[in-house]
Order: sequence, then C-alpha cells, then structure tokens
Amino acid sequence: IEILPPNALTTFTFNYENAQELKTLFTQEMLKKGYLASLSVYVSYSHTKEIVEEYFNAVDETFKIIDQGIKGNKISDLLEGPVAHSGFQRLT
Repeated sequence: IEILPPNALTTFTFNYENAQELKTLFTQEMLKKGYLASLSVYVSYSHTKEIVEEYFNAVDETFKIIDQGIKGNKISDLLEGPVAHSGFQRLT
C-alpha cells in the first residue's frame, strides 16, 4: 500500500499486479461493514474520534482479508462480483 502525499483528500493505492481486483475487494468488504469506501478518505471536522476509530478498525479488518487473499493467491475467489471498471466506461 502506498499512501499518497497528504492533502485535503487522503488517498492510497495498492502496489500489486492486480491492483483493480484489490480495490474491488476493498470496496466489497467495506460495504459489508457499512461503508461506501474507495481508495480515498473524505475526512471532515464533523467526524468524531469514535467515528474515525470505527472506520479504521473496519479498514484494518479489510486489509487482513486482502492480505489472506494475496498470500493464498485467491483474490478472485473472494470477489462476489466482477472486477470494478477503472475510469469511466459505459455500463450498457
């Protein structure tokens, strides 16, 4: 994981050959935890310490799932749908 330079929008990337699969798995698993998450974190002053801790606990659990998938070479088996598109593409 590479965290990009700090600014108002914190972003990270996966340094992995199938990075789009990892991004898809990250979003899938975070949705199960109640977060519509991607590789950017939109932080606000309205977020309490408790909210931030809960979010990062969910991220940590998700990274553990991703790590197990990488070690077992089974990322595609963990995906419950197709790999997300990168960029803008027609859906029909």
